[in-house]
Amino acid sequence: MTKFEDTIKEMESQVDELENDLAAKAEQLDESNKEKAQALVNKTEEAIKTSIDKIKNIITEVQEDEKVDEFLDKVKAKSMEAVEFTKDKIAELTKKVEKNDTFEKLSSDIMSEFDKVKETDAYKKTADLLADLSSKINEILNKPEVKEAINKAKITTVNLAEKGVDGLKKVLKTDEIAKEETPAEEEKPEE
Repeated sequence: MTKFEDTIKEMESQVDELENDLAAKAEQLDESNKEKAQALVNKTEEAIKTSIDKIKNIITEVQEDEKVDEFLDKVKAKSMEAVEFTKDKIAELTKKVEKNDTFEKLSSDIMSEFDKVKETDAYKKTADLLADLSSKINEILNKPEVKEAINKAKITTVNLAEKGVDGLKKVLKTDEIAKEETPAEEEKPEE
């Protein structure tokens, strides 16, 4: 077997290996990722087959020599790089799908456990108690006498705050400023 034939045979086996690798991992991929992986494989196979065709054309034109051997070694190496690159990309797609599946299973398990808790009597009693408590609080807050008392408390709080501010102003100001403002404030009727 010549170096040409050996190179062609090796490259054809790489194409077969790539197809087998994709077939082995295809079950782990969803449709979108299967399409991406198949597109990668197709492009890689096309590049390798194009190289094989060029090698076959060269075979008819030249005899084996040192430069041809170097060329064939480079072609074989590049086709192997392309195959390895494509395999790596397929593996990455597979890992992404596995991570998504793990996350979805974990989420499903958590929701399942939460649903189990929701079915317990303790959870139902607690939920009913909280609903009753919330209803009673709203009922109390909506009574007219409670609303009126809350409004009075607000008004009283505002009046106290204003008187406190006025007192602080008097204490913190100098005697002259306090004397100037005192007559005006005394004319003000008390509430």
